[in-house]
Amino acid sequence: MTNPFAQLDKSFSWMIALLAGCAGIVIWDQWHKWSLGEDYTFGYLVPFFCLYVLYDRWPQIKAVLLGENPLPEPVPEPAKKIWDVLVTIGLYASLLLFALGALMLVVGGPSVLATWFNSFGFVGLFLGLGWLACERDRTGRALGLGERWAFIGLITFPALVWLISGPFIWLVDSSVRIILLREVTSMVVHGLDMLGMEVTQSGNIILLPNTLPDGRPDSVGVADACSGIRSLTACVFMGAFLSAIFVKGWLRKLILLGIATALALVLNVLRTGFLTIWAFKHGSAALDMDFWGRVADSPEFTLGSVHDVAGYAAMGITFVLLIALLPLVNLRLVRSDKEMRARRKLPAADSASSDQ
Repeated sequence: MTNPFAQLDKSFSWMIALLAGCAGIVIWDQWHKWSLGEDYTFGYLVPFFCLYVLYDRWPQIKAVLLGENPLPEPVPEPAKKIWDVLVTIGLYASLLLFALGALMLVVGGPSVLATWFNSFGFVGLFLGLGWLACERDRTGRALGLGERWAFIGLITFPALVWLISGPFIWLVDSSVRIILLREVTSMVVHGLDMLGMEVTQSGNIILLPNTLPDGRPDSVGVADACSGIRSLTACVFMGAFLSAIFVKGWLRKLILLGIATALALVLNVLRTGFLTIWAFKHGSAALDMDFWGRVADSPEFTLGSVHDVAGYAAMGITFVLLIALLPLVNLRLVRSDKEMRARRKLPAADSASSDQ
């Protein structure tokens, strides 16, 4: 098997080794959060998706570094020198930030601050080293500012995805979860009131008109029905991956990420509403049974509890909708000048061929 890095300059070896070592520390750090609950199991996929994107873009990355598509020697650009200075400062700051986070991880164990320092430091190192790597190709030709930014675009997802699997998880777990619990509960209660179902809200608890055997009112806790963190984090990650592979243009990528977030929130409200309606008709205890009233872990075949099936179905529908919307996101409403010129030439060519 040939070494994919064999054609590259030896100076890249230390960059690759440094990034690989730092990636190992980031994975070790974030693994702690991934293992805490089912809401974060998507994190285990991040290293593999990251490697896949690099593998998918490797021909383009190698072409830039080897100078396989030579262009005229660019005119020296003052802006490029300014960016070189800024990136160098950012690179040293990222290295310091990462070293501090790694020290905190080794001394005090996993923590929110250590994860943030490690993740942001690694992202800065990844992008900064990528900027330095594409200063000149192997032929010695200096790359222009536009070419270097295009190269950074090739490694943006493998770098930034670690913010989704690390700091983003801590962020949504602490701040967004509280908002989701309150807002999802409120929207479900208002929606069911419009359908004529008499339910009331108490914090993040939906009180049902049914009563339990001990006389207490039956209820559904939105926390038990999941606040939507799992679908939100997983869908943002999936949206980022799909946009990196199948969508071109930063604006379109951001649109797909926005759609992924919106779909996750909407489907979670619909799922919570369905669970509340099911509990309204069959009692909250039925949420832990299958659709036929059997215990979910009974020896007979079951699809799982109503609660779990609804959760996985909502997430699956969201993923399917995201994939189905890819052609719409990539739809080009305005053709480029080159395409328009080509289309204008077609009638003339057709008429010439018909005259013959």
